[in-house]
Amino acid sequence: MKPLGGNNQRLAWWPFAVIIVTACAFCWPVFAGRIMLPADMCLLMLPWQHLQEQFGFHRPHNPMLDPIQQYLPWRIYAVESVRNGIIPLWNPYAFCGTPFLANLQSTVLYPHNLLFLLTGARHGFGVSAIIHLILGGLFMYAFLRTLSLSQAASLLGALVLMFNGWVVTWLEYPTLSLWVFMWLPALLLCYERALRQPRSLWPLLCALAVGIQFLGGHLQISAYVLIAFALYAIVRTISREERAASRRVAVIIVVSAIIIGFGLAAAQLLPTLELAKQTGRLSHGAAAAVKTAFPLTHLILYLVPSFFGNPVDYNYWGNVKDPTAFNYFETACYVGILPLFLAILSFSAKRNWRHWYFLALMLFALLAAIGSPLYLVLYYLTPGFRELAGLGRVLCLAAFGIAGLAGMGLDALSEIRARTRPRLPVVLAVVACLCIVLARVAFQPYVKVLDSGWRFDFYLQHQVAIALALIVLSTVLISLRLRANLGASLTGVLACALVLADLFVIGIRFNPFTDPKMAYPETDAIRWLQQHAGHDRIASLADKGFLDWMPHNAPMVFGLRDIHGSDSLRVRRSFELVSGPELAQSRYPPADSPLLDALGVRYVVTRQQVGDKWKLVNDGDVPIYENTEAVPRAYVVSRFLWLHDKRHLDDLLANPWQYDRLLPRPLRDAALVPRDAGFPDTTIASSFTTRPIEERRAEFLRDDADAVTLKADPAGGDVLVLTDSFYPGWRVWVERKPAEILRVNYAFRGVRLEYGQHTVEMRYEPATFRIGLFISLLACAALAAAAIRAYLVREESAPRAATRS
Repeated sequence: MKPLGGNNQRLAWWPFAVIIVTACAFCWPVFAGRIMLPADMCLLMLPWQHLQEQFGFHRPHNPMLDPIQQYLPWRIYAVESVRNGIIPLWNPYAFCGTPFLANLQSTVLYPHNLLFLLTGARHGFGVSAIIHLILGGLFMYAFLRTLSLSQAASLLGALVLMFNGWVVTWLEYPTLSLWVFMWLPALLLCYERALRQPRSLWPLLCALAVGIQFLGGHLQISAYVLIAFALYAIVRTISREERAASRRVAVIIVVSAIIIGFGLAAAQLLPTLELAKQTGRLSHGAAAAVKTAFPLTHLILYLVPSFFGNPVDYNYWGNVKDPTAFNYFETACYVGILPLFLAILSFSAKRNWRHWYFLALMLFALLAAIGSPLYLVLYYLTPGFRELAGLGRVLCLAAFGIAGLAGMGLDALSEIRARTRPRLPVVLAVVACLCIVLARVAFQPYVKVLDSGWRFDFYLQHQVAIALALIVLSTVLISLRLRANLGASLTGVLACALVLADLFVIGIRFNPFTDPKMAYPETDAIRWLQQHAGHDRIASLADKGFLDWMPHNAPMVFGLRDIHGSDSLRVRRSFELVSGPELAQSRYPPADSPLLDALGVRYVVTRQQVGDKWKLVNDGDVPIYENTEAVPRAYVVSRFLWLHDKRHLDDLLANPWQYDRLLPRPLRDAALVPRDAGFPDTTIASSFTTRPIEERRAEFLRDDADAVTLKADPAGGDVLVLTDSFYPGWRVWVERKPAEILRVNYAFRGVRLEYGQHTVEMRYEPATFRIGLFISLLACAALAAAAIRAYLVREESAPRAATRS
């Protein structure tokens, strides 16, 4: 294949410069001191609503919630912990306590997050985005060059990978688009190089890439990356170019890379798998999963990315069949018009295994995304697939496949020796235009309804006009090359420029870059809570207004303990008490529910009308109420009730959301203990102490993230209750002697104490992390030893080769 643009080595640097400059240009507000986060969302929520006028706030640039509610608090907590010399294994500030490192998306062990220690949590996201876009582009460029594509074609594929609609839309959700997906081209590059040089460092780098992408923080995207890796290995192995001996080597490299990669990430993966079992996150069935499939109607988004509107323009109207099935992010798929045309054009040249790999990857992604029987095969046969939602996310692999085919298509144009009639590009243009027209006609009834309030018809006309212009420009560019009116080098430059213009116009304004002062500023209400909450918990109860509560996980930023949080993996038992039977993260018990008392909620931030037990203690930025009936976070009880399982709890509480049917304060004045906890029947029948709850409060001597020390004074045979989540890995010592830690009150921790004053220490020492860390260190040592051996072999073979020459 003749390289498009020639082999002039003096120009070898220019693709790297283009990749670096375009990544910086796409995220240019970072250099102006802005942060790549939707921090303006804070101004919609408590307790920052009163700051709207100060920032000249009208509405959020793009109403994303998870980046500000999940990723920023997690990074702040991780950065502060590491700066204090602590590995953040436990998060005491959300869900009544929850594992932190085991939450994969916290990415505590992801190497590139050391960057946040230098930049700070808020500014780190923008810098990380630039670095990962550059890395992804460079990896893709090097991978395509390894597959014998020209400089211009490889650069085109790299640009499509960097700025396609899927990556840009998920850019502020870095565990998806950046910290995992951008390692796919690196993985394939190392594998291809390893096949050619099996005794070099490349097989080790392949294993390293597998391990790093696992640490990136999203198992769903990791699964897709490994599928793309496995498919590449299969296609590469069965190709005619491979000999039988090299096929065996290929299989060994794949298996070894995956096993060593798992080992490198074991310190992260083993705690995550343990947490996954504790969450009880269940599949809702194949039918419910297919409901989130990418609808065939939305294939038009490959031509008109904002055909159904855009959240930036506040006019996205989603799935016409079920608007609640998915949001804009789950349908992002745009890769540009010219790359689509070039991908199809690539098959007009001589085809090889490279074409079939990228085509197979693209078809696999499309068939899985639309919920075809192929997805059902994965659903029933692949471990973990039943828990994965958002089928449209697999379209990242389609974007990767199209990027590779587009590069091959651009190189196919270089093989043109004589003038050729541009039939194929004209046919493609006509078909694309017909698809747009048919979609426009089919959805006209919906557009008329939307147009009455949104002026959507004019908006859609504008989007269609952009698409038609890009179709015309792409057709003209390809036609001019086919007619030999353009040279190969100029065609490559113009193709890259057109792709950049296309993807930049569509994507550069999607992601908000905001004032860092908007990201969780301290207010008088927050300072008041920091001064008064102490060891107790808070909650923020929503009123009827939209987002009229404190973002879940936001209390983490200020060292405040919340009963709620936001995460896909959480300890199920404590979450059940907080979120209700639907396990909805946006729900809380009613303000007057005794469950809030039992959970130890001392203060609530809310604009709700609350009952008599709530005392208004601060009426500044936002009302703050104190719960006069809340139990302390740690206290002693002398009365016990048997607790078998959730069914027994349901029998006791009937329905915690119908709090009027709740038994009289069972979680306040008695401990629900397991049947096999060793309590004799006489203990269960013992009389209940008459001491007021405040007199039964335990004193905190230490209250760190992963260690709690308490001083308690039981009357004898009592249970010390700590309303923190019960979870494997917590151990307890009474007077420095190991004791049994109990699961009490269905979800919390407790320990039985004899008469007299006692010092009780609880520490979080998860075995899964210790074992995983040991495995990871062994894998690192094995990798280092193999690297040294490969280097020494290379050094020994160099003089021999020189002698033979």
